[in-house]
Amino acid sequence: MKNLVSTEFEDSTSYNLVKISGIDRKTRIVEESSIIRNANRKRLLCFPNETISIGEVVEFDNSNWICVMNDTTSPISDVGIIERCNNVLQFYDKNSILYDVPCIVGKGSIGLDEQKVISTLDSEIAIQISNTSITRQIPMNYVFKLGLRNYSVVNIDDITVPGLLLIKMVYSEVEQVIPTHNYGIDILNGSSASITQNETLQLNVSVNDNNVEIISPIITYTSSNILIATVSSSGLVTAINSEGNCTITAIYQGVSDSIELTIAVEPQHNYTVNIVPSGILKVGQTITAVAQFMDNGIVTSDIATQWKLFADDGVSTTTLATITPLGNNCSIKAGTSIGYVRLYVENENCSNIVRVQVASLW
Repeated sequence: MKNLVSTEFEDSTSYNLVKISGIDRKTRIVEESSIIRNANRKRLLCFPNETISIGEVVEFDNSNWICVMNDTTSPISDVGIIERCNNVLQFYDKNSILYDVPCIVGKGSIGLDEQKVISTLDSEIAIQISNTSITRQIPMNYVFKLGLRNYSVVNIDDITVPGLLLIKMVYSEVEQVIPTHNYGIDILNGSSASITQNETLQLNVSVNDNNVEIISPIITYTSSNILIATVSSSGLVTAINSEGNCTITAIYQGVSDSIELTIAVEPQHNYTVNIVPSGILKVGQTITAVAQFMDNGIVTSDIATQWKLFADDGVSTTTLATITPLGNNCSIKAGTSIGYVRLYVENENCSNIVRVQVASLW
């Protein structure tokens, strides 16, 4: 049966391609029943194995519709009763983002009878909207402007019909306040940055409205060339290529800021270490040798991991000299004998040896 219905589904005169929750869907839309005919209330038949839930918004016939009832008992597909939205609520959420919320405006008491839908506004009205993470932010006493009149929220029912918010409103002398926004956005990392391949850069972005910082704004990030670098929804930039340039842009409510990113060739290291001073050490004298680590001739902050002292001929240096290492410094104390010693230093990158003569005092 499902295969037969699927094969012939698009052949029906009631076939319509609509959007349900923003997704293209194949449907059949017919009158609610053979007796009830209403231009603002229809029965939607889903394609086999597909579903529709109460509260989902359907874009059909150049209008928004809300599914107010559904039947999931059919072994073939879901059936939904949809009602045409006859107004829009303009709502600012906690991040000052403006949403246009399709709604069904009815007379005073909340109900699903299509006869309650009205074309003129009353002093007490009922609103049906989808129950979403956005609409659940609507607070009590919030004032909406519908037509030329303002209405204040006095009750929000999210229990009676799961999937819908049933909102009772009364006429209000208070005008709906539509905030005037002046958004600003700033990438605090600066106007340019340089990283190497496979390195990351976390963007630090500040967003404000009328110079007041917005906490936890929803920012959109883009890369001018994803073959050079990508950027995640959290602003983490990752270098993809080994070399190149691209622009990373942060966008909030139509305003943006950019940072120019350069992917630099990872430098080749050339580690060396010098030991200074070297030369002659008098019997009984103490000097300090210093290890100076460099990379491509530039002094680094590398630390020596080991110092050693041994005689030129490889035998014990006890009578020639002793050492006391301390980081990159090493004290050398001459003994009572004369001769030559070799002072050795190393770390994980490089090592070096210098020859020191232990000479008599005269």
